[in-house]
Amino acid sequence: MFSPRKGKQTTFVYGPEIYEKLVSRDHLLYKINELVDFTFINEECRNLYSESMGRPVTNTPEIMFRSAIIQSLYDYSDREMEYEARYNIMVKWFIGLNLDDSSYDHSALGRFRDLLGEERWKGIFFSLLKQIENAGFVKGKDYVDATHVVANIAIPGTIDLLRQGIKDVMKTIQEIDPDLFEELGGEKTVNDNKKVYNLSPEEKESKLVELVKKAREINQKSENIGGKVSEKTQQLRRILNENIDGNEDNIVKKKIRLKTDL
Repeated sequence: MFSPRKGKQTTFVYGPEIYEKLVSRDHLLYKINELVDFTFINEECRNLYSESMGRPVTNTPEIMFRSAIIQSLYDYSDREMEYEARYNIMVKWFIGLNLDDSSYDHSALGRFRDLLGEERWKGIFFSLLKQIENAGFVKGKDYVDATHVVANIAIPGTIDLLRQGIKDVMKTIQEIDPDLFEELGGEKTVNDNKKVYNLSPEEKESKLVELVKKAREINQKSENIGGKVSEKTQQLRRILNENIDGNEDNIVKKKIRLKTDL
């Protein structure tokens, strides 16, 4: 039911008076909150929820997208975002939680992205990022390449990013060299889409290693094709270079933080 829990903030207000003493007006999140319009989000997503059935929505679309902005700025995984929303005062204030609220479970972020759908999620997310860019924050970030933006939704995002990069290359290979497409796993490789939030930490680590190895194999075997395939392999190579450290025996995700005062 699209009716927020009593006491829950779904659009920005100062919240309990204690926030007025704790929230820094020099903080990046405060400045973004002042200049970026988030008020359209709940209405934009209203049709996802029943008006009269079910329990009231606690993790509203606005809370989820405010969380996504933080993840994009600070490279937080869904689990890291859950922690920050639980203990970081500026984060709690920015996303709209009362000071004494516990945060959502990290899986709520993945479920919301699935509920909204990739294209719709990106459309709203891009509109927020564009506002942030126009306001003069986070200069130089590439918001044009959709798969690049997804990288900033952290560890699960790195897995999703690699999947998308692999899928993009595989689709172009299928058009030009069907035999190589099948050699690289064909539809099984393209349709690898098990929800990341359903995986255990060990399974996520294993999946990351698996995808990195597959991405490197695809790049190696398709590097001489040229044309559209070359464009997509360059993009996949950039994804690997920007997000992955280590060799074949020790594959790990890079930890990159923006120089902000969170």
